[in-house]
Amino acid sequence: MAEAGGFEPPWGKPRMVFETSPLGRSGTPPLPYHYNNDMNKEKLYPVVSYLFILTFGMASRISQPREISASSYYDLFVTVPPVEIEEGTFAEERSVLAPQGEVVLSAVEDTTLAHINKIYGLPSSYVPTNLTQITSVPTFGTQRLRAGILPYLYQLFGAAQEAGYELAVASAYRSYAEQELVFLWWVEQVGWEAALRGSALPGHSEHQLGTTVDLALAENVNFERFVSSPAAPWVAKNAHRFGFVVSYPPGKESITGYISEPWHVRWVGIDLATQLFNQGLTLEEYLSR
Repeated sequence: MAEAGGFEPPWGKPRMVFETSPLGRSGTPPLPYHYNNDMNKEKLYPVVSYLFILTFGMASRISQPREISASSYYDLFVTVPPVEIEEGTFAEERSVLAPQGEVVLSAVEDTTLAHINKIYGLPSSYVPTNLTQITSVPTFGTQRLRAGILPYLYQLFGAAQEAGYELAVASAYRSYAEQELVFLWWVEQVGWEAALRGSALPGHSEHQLGTTVDLALAENVNFERFVSSPAAPWVAKNAHRFGFVVSYPPGKESITGYISEPWHVRWVGIDLATQLFNQGLTLEEYLSR
């Protein structure tokens, strides 16, 4: 999913070369979560930062309640905030953000159809094999996906171009550490409850599977522009031809637990994607049977 937010984006055209470019609004938020593994005192800093942000977010939620409505939720979650990611994470084997009743899935077998939602999640140590940089289509910053899925992604982009739509990849693989930073940043911005509606807790993002991408228009990474363009319904109607499903479609919020994200597509294979499309089912409904 996008797990991101809606502020004025400063980006221009996507770059075909992989120079890391910041994603986010012009006022870059502070990142107090970086620490040195060789310094014991500094290991406590991320946890202290988390507790401070959580307290701040919950307090702001109580004092200034904010509901997500159909007319405004795209303004909350449009782009991934800027982060400098290190693979080291203060969560170690279990994040302090882990929800009650969390079920950590085994990652020893193929996870293409792993049931990832607000309860089922991946271990912090899980990194998919064969992650490869996306090079043949426009991307915003360096993005990676499983190598075996890239041909399907390229075919999807080629078909979209033939239909008159220039797409780009806004976000693809997202590590456990990055999920922590992104979620905590959103708690600070909009409060805990709103963050849970549009951002996955660490380990609970489909992006960690390496099979999921957030799509955007090539000229601008703002997801609101993608949703309001004819490209969004085209993707909804044609993604299954290339093995992708829209994980969080409109009208299924009560089932998925997340706001609608027409830009968030996950590869599950052509046969299953076509079956779900024809039956009008989400992947969550299929895996919950």
